[in-house]
Amino acid sequence: MTTDSDSSRPDITGSGDPTPPPVPDLRVARVVAAREHPNADRLLVMDIELGTEQRQIVGGIVGHYTPEELEGLPIVVVANLQPAKLRGEISQAMLLAAENEEGHLGVLLAPDAEPGTPVRPADGPAPAGEITFQGFHENTLLAGPEGVTLNGTPLTGTRLVMDREVYGKLR
Repeated sequence: MTTDSDSSRPDITGSGDPTPPPVPDLRVARVVAAREHPNADRLLVMDIELGTEQRQIVGGIVGHYTPEELEGLPIVVVANLQPAKLRGEISQAMLLAAENEEGHLGVLLAPDAEPGTPVRPADGPAPAGEITFQGFHENTLLAGPEGVTLNGTPLTGTRLVMDREVYGKLR
């Protein structure tokens, strides 16, 4: 018989437990405009609508998407990622995409949602404040035909689909 005081169970509340990763603020954004990066051949610069605000993001998806293909797409972004300057252009969020074994890339889409719609695990913790790129990568975001998970928990808030049916780890 196992009880709450059973000493064979790990102490999940002790101070020796690892700190959980910072929770990303995943939100739907609409790509308003996209263009080639003026100082980098492999980067695109995108203007996005994120609910009540406009932001600029930079993504390394040249060769997989053209600016014209991105315009109007309802993508999912990490909205609380620390801003970064990439080859002279500020990126104020990060789009989520997966690459499969064949080298095909697809972005995570939320076709039924309005910009700004949150996407997170049901009953999960609230998103952290600003997180670093390294902090984001302490999480595991996986996309498969059955859905998208964050650290093993399904994401909710809206229907999510992988563009081009490319599944794998989202980065």
